[in-house]
Amino acid sequence: MVWTDDLQPYRTRKVRILNGAHTAGALAAFVAGVDTVKGMMDDPTLSAYLNTVMFGEIVPFVPLPDAERQDYARTIMERFGNPYIRHELIAISLNSVSKWQVRVLPSLKDYAAAHGEAPDGLSFSLAALLRFYKGTLAADGACTGSRDAGPYPIRDDAAVLAALSGAWAAHGGDPAALVDAVLSNAALWGEDLTRIPGLAHRTAAHLAVIEERGMRGALEALVS
Repeated sequence: MVWTDDLQPYRTRKVRILNGAHTAGALAAFVAGVDTVKGMMDDPTLSAYLNTVMFGEIVPFVPLPDAERQDYARTIMERFGNPYIRHELIAISLNSVSKWQVRVLPSLKDYAAAHGEAPDGLSFSLAALLRFYKGTLAADGACTGSRDAGPYPIRDDAAVLAALSGAWAAHGGDPAALVDAVLSNAALWGEDLTRIPGLAHRTAAHLAVIEERGMRGALEALVS
């Protein structure tokens, strides 16, 4: 138990470390063929990716003493591997654009401010998000994506689904153009993400590898 007059650092810790790690890893893991958070942690490639993102790109920018934020992050990683909890990744995927904006983007921007460019792992999470949203939009507004294990529902606001499916339809053969179109859409993110140094370039490069090698192949290349 912690007694404090300021809850904000602890709220930030929870949103960035617990929620942020969920959002950063879930879509990549799901498209790679994994269905649960436990499965993500049991997969050597996915767990290596999540550890790199967690301890190299998220934890250092939580406004608490290092020992405290490191201990919390280790506790969260243990919780993710709990064999008695079946947390479905497709459930975590609901409204992922707004979740990524709130949970992941602040850590990415802090890293970019400190290092002069966007971090590689969190940029990959954005590329994975774009790949997850590669879907077919039906007349009734339902959107369906596809992975090797079969089709899956993409659930988000109608405007988000229209923007992302439209970007794929217009630029699906050109990852750089697709990334530029989506990241510059301030209606999606609350700002123009192409202004973050290196983010568009890294995201497009990762998306190109995902499209060429598949999600698992791209992850294996990233963590090797």
